[in-house]
Amino acid sequence: MIKNIFLLFSPPISVLFFLALSVSTPLHAQLAETPWPMFRHDSQHTGRSTCAGIQKPVLKWTFQAQDAVTSSPAIGADGTIYFGSKDKKFYAITRDGKLKWTFETAGEVESSPAIRKDGTILFGSWDGHLYALNPDGSMLWKYKSEGGIISSPVVGSDGVIYVGSWDKKLHAITQDGKLKWTQKTADHIVSSPAIAPDGMIYFGSGDYYLFAMKPEGKAVWSFGTRYLLDASPLIAPNGNIYIGSEDARFYVFRSDGHVEWTFDTQYDIDSSAAMDAQGSVYFGSGDNNVYAFNSDRKLKWSFETGASVSSSPAVTADGVVYAASRDKKLYAFDADGNLKWKFETGDAIESSPALDADGTIYIGSNDGKLYAIGAASNNN
Repeated sequence: MIKNIFLLFSPPISVLFFLALSVSTPLHAQLAETPWPMFRHDSQHTGRSTCAGIQKPVLKWTFQAQDAVTSSPAIGADGTIYFGSKDKKFYAITRDGKLKWTFETAGEVESSPAIRKDGTILFGSWDGHLYALNPDGSMLWKYKSEGGIISSPVVGSDGVIYVGSWDKKLHAITQDGKLKWTQKTADHIVSSPAIAPDGMIYFGSGDYYLFAMKPEGKAVWSFGTRYLLDASPLIAPNGNIYIGSEDARFYVFRSDGHVEWTFDTQYDIDSSAAMDAQGSVYFGSGDNNVYAFNSDRKLKWSFETGASVSSSPAVTADGVVYAASRDKKLYAFDADGNLKWKFETGDAIESSPALDADGTIYIGSNDGKLYAIGAASNNN
């Protein structure tokens, strides 16, 4: 265990370096080239889109599942929207809101999908399986763990799939569904692993620890917080790791495991952070607030919603921040934290937004619906 220490912050992140990584990093090589191919958009979990923000929202359509939609959507190469539901089904929906197909599992589907370049769709289920489906909804293979999988898978540049399980292990799985290695922890893993530019894998665990792993399966370091680490890490271009904990503290680590800085909220943090092109970071907390920090670690702004924020924010190319709350609303903020608009669903929102190329936002709600929110025309 590395001692919990507080160090000076690093210089602001270079915008050009961030953009270069976003375009050229090999970490995206195995992901589909779509507007939003996986949870948090990419393997570094930036939560950052290349589209512009919506100025005025309009409901394009809703699709009704049979139970809450806490899974976050991903978008396939042909525009198909994929997501799971607590009704134990995985859905494929067209861009105009029509059902293409469903795939039924034996457990609730809260894991968010990742879409590979070959079109394979990867997601976990509470039935303990990681599923690999073909684009037509047929099963390519399934991998069995010894516990439910609500962690969202991530795909490495070599095609290896990393996913956590309730069996207290991180699983590294070959692209054809075979076990490569596991890393055992002392409790469940809900956190979705993130992959740094140097190939290091980071994930949180219910045993309170953040782990740093080499791709061959060797643990390099771990850091213990004071409570559950169910949020997923964000990796900055300089290698820093950003993650919130249920100990009500937001942490920023250097790649060697030393603490760069921390920020205390009033309640637990299950929301994963997003980062814009300038290095500003956004995340939600159980204290009902959305927080924004500049790249120099100064609090930029905060906004109080009507309930806890466990959904993870997304940020657009022009700096619009989308954050959803259990108060049933999706909020849009400008870069200075001014509220641009809000959109209300029928129940609490735990799903995180996925952004399409035209700016359309797809997000699930506990009312069992997937919402497609687009830009209103000048005539509306």
